[in-house]
Amino acid sequence: MNRRAYAALIVGSVVTGGVVSGRSPEEQSATESPASGTGTSDPAERWTFSGSGTATTDELDLNAAPVTATFAHEGESNFIVELLTLEGESYEDVSLVSTIGRVEGSQVAEVRADGAHVVNVDADGPWELTLEQPTDPDVGALPTEATGAGLSFLGPIGFDGPTETTGSHDGESNFIVETVPLDPEAFGEIVFNEVGRFEGSTTARIDGPAFVNVVADGEWDLSFAP
Repeated sequence: MNRRAYAALIVGSVVTGGVVSGRSPEEQSATESPASGTGTSDPAERWTFSGSGTATTDELDLNAAPVTATFAHEGESNFIVELLTLEGESYEDVSLVSTIGRVEGSQVAEVRADGAHVVNVDADGPWELTLEQPTDPDVGALPTEATGAGLSFLGPIGFDGPTETTGSHDGESNFIVETVPLDPEAFGEIVFNEVGRFEGSTTARIDGPAFVNVVADGEWDLSFAP
């Protein structure tokens, strides 16, 4: 897969009774599309899946780079989505989302291995999932601020060293804010890791452009300044 490609490969799949049926290469089409979540990007490779209950998908080819996930689940129990590498090691598998009950949201994660992957979905109700891997995303400048609710992601943002982050959360459960670097060799930074209602600020060293993952169960506000 070419990281500099300027088209999105849309592969639609439907999961029924744990069996995935995808479109053949002859039926696949290319189109332009923005990234998921609250960020923007140039066209990206895209894969869409939907189903009900627990299932595994057809293979998809990914680069070692960030991948975004937009999802919805209408069940009452676990909703867990993981990327399993078929060519790497078990420690290179990637957790995309792990929550309980009905949810709509988005997250971003670092793919750790090039090559073939499958998506494992653990669910007890109908679900939808779209994965995108931005090829050359637009990077926003600091300072910047954002508001939202629930699971989401921001960026990418052009961090360049010590960054002051101010945040608030009015939910009852986890409030976790963590960077996901564009450079797969770099390490992410946990900016906030709180539970329940929160308001505060911190300074962290964030070197290089990165997405920002937000795990929350209520409304939140974030601002970043150099």
